[in-house]
Amino acid sequence: MTGNERTGEPYMGEKKFAGAMALVMIVFAVIMEIYSYKVIPDIEVGVSSFNDNWTIKEENGESVQVTLPVKRQVPAGQELVLENRIPDKFYMNGGIVFRSRQQEVEVYMEEELLYKYPEKELIGQSLPGNWNFVMLPKDCEGKTLTVKIRSPYQKFSGQIGEIYYGNYSELLDFIIKKQTPIFRMGILIGIAGAVIEVLAVVLRKYRIYSYQELLGGLLILASVWLCGESQMPLVFLGVEAKYYVTIMALLFLLMFVYGYLYVRWGNIQGKITRRLFYFSGIAGAGTMGLSVAGIWDLMRIMPGILVFAGGTAGYAFWIHLRAFLKKEGRYLGSETVCVGLILAAALVEILFFYSRSNNIAGPFVRLTMLLYALNHFRIDLLETYYGLRERAELEKRLRRSQAELMTSQIKPHFIYNTLNSIRALVRIDPETAYNTIYDFSTYLRENLRSLEDVDVIPFSQELKHVKAYVNIEKIRFEERVQVVFDIREQNFQVPPLSVQPLVENAVKHGICKKIQGGTVWIRSYKESGDYVIEVEDNGIGFDSSNVGEKNRQNKSMGLENICFRIQEISGGSMEIFSRPGEGTKVVLRVPEKKTSYYGKEEDGHENNHSR
Repeated sequence: MTGNERTGEPYMGEKKFAGAMALVMIVFAVIMEIYSYKVIPDIEVGVSSFNDNWTIKEENGESVQVTLPVKRQVPAGQELVLENRIPDKFYMNGGIVFRSRQQEVEVYMEEELLYKYPEKELIGQSLPGNWNFVMLPKDCEGKTLTVKIRSPYQKFSGQIGEIYYGNYSELLDFIIKKQTPIFRMGILIGIAGAVIEVLAVVLRKYRIYSYQELLGGLLILASVWLCGESQMPLVFLGVEAKYYVTIMALLFLLMFVYGYLYVRWGNIQGKITRRLFYFSGIAGAGTMGLSVAGIWDLMRIMPGILVFAGGTAGYAFWIHLRAFLKKEGRYLGSETVCVGLILAAALVEILFFYSRSNNIAGPFVRLTMLLYALNHFRIDLLETYYGLRERAELEKRLRRSQAELMTSQIKPHFIYNTLNSIRALVRIDPETAYNTIYDFSTYLRENLRSLEDVDVIPFSQELKHVKAYVNIEKIRFEERVQVVFDIREQNFQVPPLSVQPLVENAVKHGICKKIQGGTVWIRSYKESGDYVIEVEDNGIGFDSSNVGEKNRQNKSMGLENICFRIQEISGGSMEIFSRPGEGTKVVLRVPEKKTSYYGKEEDGHENNHSR
């Protein structure tokens, strides 16, 4: 039962309270994240800004004094040369650090080369951004420091960000602390995705929908992408590895978005979404392969990637909006708003990317994606809570229906008639009386066993119950009751009292209503991945269209009871074919791979499961 199929809201008070508490948690987390991002100090003890009094040499030989950060009109591939004088009082074991964006870097002290990036040929054609940590010699005070930068991309040519100097061992800690707030947003998104993934796997038996695993993977990929874009220096990961992993996470994130939309709302533009899913996957794999091979330069095709990413966000918003308008599920209002915010943030970030020197993903995308992740985390907790309560109620209903069916099967007059038959047989045919007592005890035992805490039993055990009942009825009705068994498959499982009541209905309400009696056929076979059980008789039949009427008889109630348990426990189905005067045929289908009402996936031929 999906959320939009449920009628009524029996837990409206709890729902509002839990939703309000979750909303407070989300708002608190976002406010704290924004606050921590603003108040982190720019400079700490042991590290100083080194942005003033830099000199740029122009092509005409003139020198221009600038303050960093700076961007000059320099053609792609041409060097930007900056010079500055090291202060007379400098740090012991001093160094400088600055961020280069898709640029080659050389640092000189007087004429001596101190640092070069990249030091060796990189994988592929792309030139990743990098934090440049440069150790300065001990006698550097008062000497001239020269920084040369060159980029093959016009967008990054002629620009340099802030430079910091201080004790070399403290520079890394300073940069890590500076980038931690924005890096933490990506980590929080990943944590939310991991929790959703764990909930989807561990609590799969309580899941109402089937998309949480994809959603968890989607958020984890988003986390990898955003953490890679956060400019956090990761000493355990090489520059190229970080760069390609980040871009790969973005490319396959788009594929996961389409997969998530298709699994969740395949009925809304499903064909288009499915094609986009495969296209994005193939395109992402091809792009990464050609880039690593050096055939494509990722930075040169980045505009196309960003356009496709923006289009993906727009398409996701459109699908969410259509699902919301069609009332395809609960909580879609908040989801749609979050996706709309992500779309707006993505458009703003793309504009910033081309108008400034920002990264692909800035604070806006991070904040909106964090809001989306936390909102979905809230929704998953609510769905799990309601799923637990609904499944507990369903379990009670299943047990009650099983008990009701068992009670309806053991009727006093059947017991009296059977005992009278045995009493008569004791004198005239002791051997038959002996066998009938065994059949009767088997019949009673199987009925009572159905009350045990067992959800499914082997079909062979249910068949034993059927044969015990048939043997008893043949004693009473003799040649009027003929039963033919055609059992081709029996190595699978069914709910208790799922076949025997059908045979009893066929005997009592079908063939025994005819003076001459009739025949009951019991078949089992495998077809198209399902185990099929047929119970057919050539009795008086009935109008099967009246089975669901409210003023139904016990026969109809029993059939609906069986149908309910077959669907909820085995994930199967029941069909009834009957015409007055022609007989009745009931067909049960049990999937080879079925899910019980615990949600546990079971093999059709496993042993009996009990809780």
